[in-house]
Amino acid sequence: MAAQKINEALEHIAKAEKYLKTSFLKWKPDYDSAASEYAKAAVAFKNAKQFDQAKEAYLKEAENHENNKALFHAAKAYEQAGMMLKEMQKLPEAVQLIEKASMMYLENGTPDTAAMALERAGKLIENVNLDKAVHLYQQAASVFENEERLRQAVELLGKASRLLVRA
Repeated sequence: MAAQKINEALEHIAKAEKYLKTSFLKWKPDYDSAASEYAKAAVAFKNAKQFDQAKEAYLKEAENHENNKALFHAAKAYEQAGMMLKEMQKLPEAVQLIEKASMMYLENGTPDTAAMALERAGKLIENVNLDKAVHLYQQAASVFENEERLRQAVELLGKASRLLVRA
């Protein structure tokens, strides 16, 4: 089963690389199709429990979405790559990718998604790095406050303060 999924993922990667090639008649790489193939490859790797390869595929998907100026989709891919790092117990790196995704969500004009991503990152690192978790909660609260969603902002500031009290 796992070997079958890995072969499927490798086929998707080969297709993605084919979409990125240019030729005499095809002057521009097809970033959208390549990103789609990398996403399929990442899912296949994830199902085969090959989290490192899945992370790499998600990062390539994000890069292609960025080349295509699709920031929301690029951010989603970075967030998924962060989740793969979480599965590999590499929490600081996971949080970095999720923070990058959050910044892209803000650039794209979806601040609520950015704040939720920051909150998820805070939850991830809460048990490892308390100061970083507090910082992430405060950032998310700030984003919610700018969007005049005060209830969510107060909830996150409450979480941050409870963490500081617990420390």
